[in-house]
Amino acid sequence: MGKGRWSSFINQKLQQSKLSTLMVTCFIAFNLLLVSVVVWLAYQSFSAVTFAEISKARLALLNESTRRGFDFITGVTGTAYALASNRELSSLLETADTGRLAQIHQRREVSRILDHTMVVSEGITSIELYTDVFNEVTVTMADRIFPVDTIAHDSWFATLEKADAAWVPLRENESGQSLVGYAQRIFDSRGGTVAYVLIRLSRADIVRRFADVPMVLDGKVLLVDTAGNVVMQMGRVDPAGEKERADIRNEASTIQETGETVNSSSSIIDSAWIQEHVQPGADGYEVVSGQPGGAQLVLYSRPAMLQWRLVQTIPVYTLLSPLRQAGWQILGIAVLGLLCSAVLAYLFVRQIIRPLRQLIKRMRQLEKGDFDTRVQLSFTEEYAHLAYGFNHMASQLTTLMEQVKDESRAKREAQTGLLEAQIKPHFLYNTLDMIHWRALDYEAKDISRMIVQLSKLLRIGLSGGRLFIRVRDELEHARCYVNIQSERLPFSIQYQEQIDPHIRSCYIPKIILQPFIENAVMHGHPEEGTLRIQVHMHEEVGPHEDIVIRITDNGRGLPEGWKLEETCGIGVRNVHQRIQLYCGKRYGVQLSDRESGGVEVTITLPRIETDEQLNLWLDGEK
Repeated sequence: MGKGRWSSFINQKLQQSKLSTLMVTCFIAFNLLLVSVVVWLAYQSFSAVTFAEISKARLALLNESTRRGFDFITGVTGTAYALASNRELSSLLETADTGRLAQIHQRREVSRILDHTMVVSEGITSIELYTDVFNEVTVTMADRIFPVDTIAHDSWFATLEKADAAWVPLRENESGQSLVGYAQRIFDSRGGTVAYVLIRLSRADIVRRFADVPMVLDGKVLLVDTAGNVVMQMGRVDPAGEKERADIRNEASTIQETGETVNSSSSIIDSAWIQEHVQPGADGYEVVSGQPGGAQLVLYSRPAMLQWRLVQTIPVYTLLSPLRQAGWQILGIAVLGLLCSAVLAYLFVRQIIRPLRQLIKRMRQLEKGDFDTRVQLSFTEEYAHLAYGFNHMASQLTTLMEQVKDESRAKREAQTGLLEAQIKPHFLYNTLDMIHWRALDYEAKDISRMIVQLSKLLRIGLSGGRLFIRVRDELEHARCYVNIQSERLPFSIQYQEQIDPHIRSCYIPKIILQPFIENAVMHGHPEEGTLRIQVHMHEEVGPHEDIVIRITDNGRGLPEGWKLEETCGIGVRNVHQRIQLYCGKRYGVQLSDRESGGVEVTITLPRIETDEQLNLWLDGEK
């Protein structure tokens, strides 16, 4: 009962209120809601876009740090190439026609070259040479030369056989540190492989490269190896940054000595998280929430040549701190805008109500029978439409009545034309049938055959108004046309068909063969006296399963400079346009001259087997 009284009270107050008061109230309320929503969405959108741009910039900086940290790869590959191109080393590896003492001397010289390269190359664990040229030499002292069988069974050796050089994964050494290596083939003077040089790098060697890389980013940075294990953690400890750089060097030296990976218990990511979320071979970033320190932005760089990368974590709160200040500024501007909009709304509603009152006054005059009254056009579009409609209402009613009469008359004429169109083909068929039997009465069999062929030609051409017919019906239509022309032309026509039996029941647009056969008959004029026309249909093997139709003749060919787009003929252009209209721009007609003389017409059509498929093509759903 209380709810009903409250509803009645609101309705009564609304009925007693003026439209201007309701409009001002609604306008201000809607404006408040709209501005609030727009400001909120704008702030959220701006925050999202800014956060994405900041994340991309931080990711680019992390990729640059990764690239700089792994610049030593160029030095490693250069060392391997220097050994492979060393002429002295290549000559020492050619032991053919040399005695045992000479081979021992050559092996010592090779070992000396490897030792010298090891000394002058910084940051390399070892340099090893694998060759079979010294297999007959007894080793009197330890060196870095081994038989090829030592590495022949490793998984990466098959890859090296297909390339001159490659980065390869190696087994862990005795200290437990994972190793990577760079292998290079050495060729003899005849172009054959005489040895393999292998440069080994330990994880400590690689970690040492990052000790002097300036980490100008916030948060913590992790060095991750190929398996996703955290090798080292780097992070800013104090504002000066000196303590951080010292810690990085200490951590690198600790890893080099003990071979243990660094895993921080306070970090929000670990090896398992990295293996699950980081995409192989790609860079990216992800926001991880639900951590004690709040949401964190995790960025992972694109892997270097060794497939090692850097992973960085930054608190989202730190990144968005400038945005929060901008948010308070936007909120202040929004409040000021809302106050201004309330004042403008009041003035604006007063201006809107004035033309409405004038319209009400003119409508009362119209109710009294004054059809000459007019409303002055307002400055607003809506009121201008109302005024225009009011001023021309009487004339529009008269115009509409005339239009109804015209449409009714046109509808009757269309229905009458449709009935006549249905009667004319029926009358034509009966007349041709009567002429056929009349010709048989006079034993004019040639005339009778032409009448029968013409009747078939017309029946298939009309096809009850259908746009597509079966392939067999289209071929029958073409044969009827050829038979009729054979009776009247002074030269003979040799017509052949080669049709794939699987497509005889498929649907194709009607009357697409006859225009090209007619062009061959009318313009071919073969020199040998017999016009040969061949029609070949087959299914094209491919993803679309199209039907390809080729029509060839032995006529004079196309005129010089003939183009399908510029032809003035109706038949060829009509067929091409109908095919593209029904089937799409991928299908159509192509004409070209044959090398042996004549014209070759190629028609490409979709394979349509059932009525359901045909309806889909006609409805434009294919």
